[in-house]
Amino acid sequence: MLNYLSGLIRDQRGMSFFIVCVGMTALFGMTALVTDFGRIALARQRLVNAADSAAMAGARDLCFISDPLTRELAARQRAIDVAKANGAPEEGITVNIENSKVSVDAQQDVNLIMSRVFGITHRNVSAHAAATVEGIRSYQGIAPLSIKEQPLEFGQMVTLKYGAPDSPGNFGALALTGRGSRNYRYNLIYGFEEPVYLNDTVDTEPGNMNGPTDGIDERLSRCSDGCTYDNFRPGCPKIIVIPMHRDDLQGRDYITVTGFAAFFVDREATLSQSDEIKGYFVRMAAEGSPDPDNPIISLYGARLVE
Repeated sequence: MLNYLSGLIRDQRGMSFFIVCVGMTALFGMTALVTDFGRIALARQRLVNAADSAAMAGARDLCFISDPLTRELAARQRAIDVAKANGAPEEGITVNIENSKVSVDAQQDVNLIMSRVFGITHRNVSAHAAATVEGIRSYQGIAPLSIKEQPLEFGQMVTLKYGAPDSPGNFGALALTGRGSRNYRYNLIYGFEEPVYLNDTVDTEPGNMNGPTDGIDERLSRCSDGCTYDNFRPGCPKIIVIPMHRDDLQGRDYITVTGFAAFFVDREATLSQSDEIKGYFVRMAAEGSPDPDNPIISLYGARLVE
């Protein structure tokens, strides 16, 4: 009887040891799966962010340079630089450009740790994104000025004269937050705080606004980065966004917005005259709402399409 009990105990110990071994193996396998799955998920999310950011940055650069060959090379390099800055390895980055669309593919081999016990040493992860540029249908921060819709000359100094705003080359004042020179001056310094959309109507301000220099000097003095028309930071106060229209205006009237023009104000040239704004029309990426039905005039927006 004692021999039987001793044998039974030994069998139970052996079975317990077997169960413990199986359990430890399963636990180790689950730990390996969780640990390495986390590494894979983290690497893929990093690649997704890198591809998205790179595609958007490359698309924005497509409109900034006029020469087609230089534009494509610059956009491609910009996308690569941004992807690298966001953690994608350079050897795994592929950029394709077709018309106004920039596609970015990023891939990376992720070295696994725990899964090596099962003979799995690495896993390839990848991400894809594509962005395009389009004209915008709204802008927040317009200046209280308007110009007649016209072909824009980029890279050449342009003089906008204060006068009848339905004549090419002239600009007129807008009453964005109410009439009067005080409102006009505030909006000239800070920009209109509400978004303005294409086809919106905006009241004109035909009264004498004492020339553009009343508030524009304060606005321009807020630029501390030495921006120029061909090298400026986003949001530079030297850039004013002017709505365009096709209307024939008479006295106190209103305009219907048909587009937006970004204008870099030359401070020295402008402050020498009381009724003129001198500067350059520029192309600029904006935070407005991109719309494939709107042509790119001066402002454009980028959006992810893939």
